[in-house]
Amino acid sequence: MEKNSVKKKKKFGHRFYLMTKKEKIIFAVVFVLLLIYAASLIYPFIYLILNSFKTNKEFIRNPLGAPQLFTVNNYIKVFTTFKLERSSGKTGIWMMFWNSISLSVVQTVVSMTLTCCAAYVLAKYKFFGNKFIYSFVIVSSVVPAIAAITACFQLMTDIKLIGTYIGMIIMECGAFGGGFLYIHSYFKTIPWTFAESAMMDGASDFKIFYRIMLPMAKNGILTFTILRFLGFWNSYWIPSLFYSNHPTLAVGLSLLSADAQNKGQYAELFAAMIVSIIPVLIFYAIFQKRLLSNTIDGGLK
Repeated sequence: MEKNSVKKKKKFGHRFYLMTKKEKIIFAVVFVLLLIYAASLIYPFIYLILNSFKTNKEFIRNPLGAPQLFTVNNYIKVFTTFKLERSSGKTGIWMMFWNSISLSVVQTVVSMTLTCCAAYVLAKYKFFGNKFIYSFVIVSSVVPAIAAITACFQLMTDIKLIGTYIGMIIMECGAFGGGFLYIHSYFKTIPWTFAESAMMDGASDFKIFYRIMLPMAKNGILTFTILRFLGFWNSYWIPSLFYSNHPTLAVGLSLLSADAQNKGQYAELFAAMIVSIIPVLIFYAIFQKRLLSNTIDGGLK
């Protein structure tokens, strides 16, 4: 492994040496710009981490420097006394986590199930209106979803699903969108001969879909399952409008931010932000290779 890394460094140094003066200047400028961009992304996390270990008085006195004495009291308070106070009651960080997890998992399962079924049917079965539905999906994807928020809010209010768990599932679990188009193209590339062979053995349409087609498209499905879960986890507008009495982590932290600033609880707020980031970092670390490899594979196709 060390020999390979040394060889790669030597190859890179050799290529840089063979560059013209103009190419070296361009390379240096691009490198500096990317370095500045990377620093701008990393700095907010460093700022949050350092200030989360300070007391509130020390943060006000020295917001940019390192803490003089590291303390974990802020993290203890996040899980004990740091709560969102509303007329409906107090909501702690544990309940916000539960609301985010319960919604994200169920929404992901339901939406991906509907997406896979719709994509498979439109990709593999020819029927009247097939092309029209596919064209309508493409055209409707151009229309911003925010344009329908007012009508959706009025509809959910009229049918008394506003602020309910079922209402949130209905709002977020559509079958169409970017994931549908991608998975539809995945199913298109799978030869129908596999299904014909299974039909000769007496397999039903559902069995062909579940036992043959889904496993063959699992790479694309898994990629969009991960992306959709992260999207639901970070969702803010829909939960804040349609599920405000049960704040998720994204909504709760936003409301806590205003309360904490009014009370001067800056350090506790920074600690809560770090706690909210950790699950996403762990999730991404687990699925990083699969996300990158599947994205590259999809781009090559």
